[in-house]
Amino acid sequence: MLTYIQRHPHYAGKWIYNGYAHAFAYLDQNVVFINSLDEINTKEKYRLLCAEAMLNENTIDKMKNSYSTYLFVQPNKFPEPWGNHSAYLTSIPDYLIDKVNSLGNVFKWTFLSETKHHFKWSDTISLPLAFDNINYSVRTDDNYQYDICFVGHSVDNGLSEKIPIMNNVLNAFMESGLKCAFSVGQNISHELENEVIIRSKVSLNIHDAYQRVLGYDSNERTFKSLGINGLLVCDEVDQVKSLFPDVYLSNDPQKLIEKTKEYCNMNLQQLRIIKKQNIDFVESNHTYIKRVEKLLSITK
Repeated sequence: MLTYIQRHPHYAGKWIYNGYAHAFAYLDQNVVFINSLDEINTKEKYRLLCAEAMLNENTIDKMKNSYSTYLFVQPNKFPEPWGNHSAYLTSIPDYLIDKVNSLGNVFKWTFLSETKHHFKWSDTISLPLAFDNINYSVRTDDNYQYDICFVGHSVDNGLSEKIPIMNNVLNAFMESGLKCAFSVGQNISHELENEVIIRSKVSLNIHDAYQRVLGYDSNERTFKSLGINGLLVCDEVDQVKSLFPDVYLSNDPQKLIEKTKEYCNMNLQQLRIIKKQNIDFVESNHTYIKRVEKLLSITK
């Protein structure tokens, strides 16, 4: 069956939807990326994975005529101050939400662990982000070049809160004496990112302010770091704590540094054991293949 997937050219959306595309293809779906729902050939049976931005009065029939549509939806209301910014809220009017809710083949989802803010969308399911184990190489390599790595972007989600958080954490690590491999907004190649994560003893993750305070979601780096590297230190986010209870969490950069040094002082056998446990756990529970299997299971 054809599976149409919305193309996201930049930032996290690119890697998230690419991960879903790889997983659908792995599970014998014929994947086609689209920029517009007008590109859908309605004469053939199809599935659709897209965000609510593609939904309007003129495109809802493309969802209605699909075998199944997996629609990413934004909250109807969100805690302040973030809820005062449009980036955190749905742009879909109530009458169109009602139309979508009436369609039994449209399944609404969010990567937030809490769906109470999606109260106008019926039956929204929580589907956290995941690791793309098809597109990334996973291998054990004891020839470590770095103590800790961080590869990411300082994307502004509306309130310009993430950059100061990142600067605080990254600067502390840079002054710690640890050998750091940090790339922020440098658009390094996929292959180099993969290699840096493998060749680091520990991975570092940093979240936005709303994620720290509310704890509803975690970024894709959480899953990528554990899936490739197997060892992560991270700031405090409830979803991370729930999904990965063994990951060390702290909002205090000095405590993150102390824990990183503790890991770096372990012998290689100890590191291998911890890393393998986490890599295996991600492989069994938190890949995009697992997410797609769940989506397909609810549409049978």
